[in-house]
Amino acid sequence: MRLLERSDAGEFGLTEYFVNDDEIPPYAILSHTWVAGEEVVYEELKDGAGKGKSGYHKIRFCGEQARRDGLQYFWVDTCCIDKSNSTKLAEAINSMFRWYQNAAKCYVYLSDVSSPAFDTNDESSQLPCESALRESRWFTRG
Repeated sequence: MRLLERSDAGEFGLTEYFVNDDEIPPYAILSHTWVAGEEVVYEELKDGAGKGKSGYHKIRFCGEQARRDGLQYFWVDTCCIDKSNSTKLAEAINSMFRWYQNAAKCYVYLSDVSSPAFDTNDESSQLPCESALRESRWFTRG
């Protein structure tokens, strides 16, 4: 399992591959929907590319939220799995349930839901937000 680590400067880097569950530090994990052609993949992150893709915002969101929650490490499937090796890819897919289960925090990135400003004491203003949540593409993913 590779994890992302956020530096004090706000940059992200991949950690070494952790073999045993005992070696894995506490981490956050991101659940999201993919946007074809806009996700930052393993090679791009490793090479420092992909910052102009919309998928980079998800990585930044996850890293910043993990930092706020006191976690140094986080995991995002699009860029933490090296898809160039079919054996490693199959191993990663088979391990994903455990990775979600063992995460200290799980964040959901709803790219199709905006967060309008509303008065949290006004229940009627929460209805549009609740409706948008229910219609999110995230709930229809595989």
